[in-house]
Amino acid sequence: MVLCVLEKWYKVISFLTWILMGSMCLLIGFQILNRFAFHIPAAWTEEFCRYNFVWLTMVASAKAMHDRQQLAVDIMPYLLAHKPMLKNSIKLFAQILALFFLAIIFKQTVLFCLNSIGTSCLTVRVPILYVYIILPIGFLSMFLFELNNSVETLKNFSK
Repeated sequence: MVLCVLEKWYKVISFLTWILMGSMCLLIGFQILNRFAFHIPAAWTEEFCRYNFVWLTMVASAKAMHDRQQLAVDIMPYLLAHKPMLKNSIKLFAQILALFFLAIIFKQTVLFCLNSIGTSCLTVRVPILYVYIILPIGFLSMFLFELNNSVETLKNFSK
């Protein structure tokens, strides 16, 4: 049940990654056309692209956590290829450390969002909470995907 929900959430994140990247490209193209062809810069596109980039970063980071494509030093698996128990132990330790880090950051981003209530963006005049809400959502997604990866690593101990 939980894995089914996580996989559906992963599909939403994957789709959202494409939408955010496409909208950012279109808006940047629109801004370039307005600025250089018509000499009428639209300030709202720059601000929207900035906020869009924050969303894209968080969504793509959660996607990378699910796909196990995050940046890592991968010399250890090659050195420990003949010692699977030690390799899995080190991997599990790193995952537990990541879970601890993600939990702390999640808590801090929730507090950050609560403190931003009542503030609005400069140009587009929407509540800044709409921009910042992706931070706890992204870190919670990363936490859940890493927790799932840790469970899979624990299952590999018995093999």
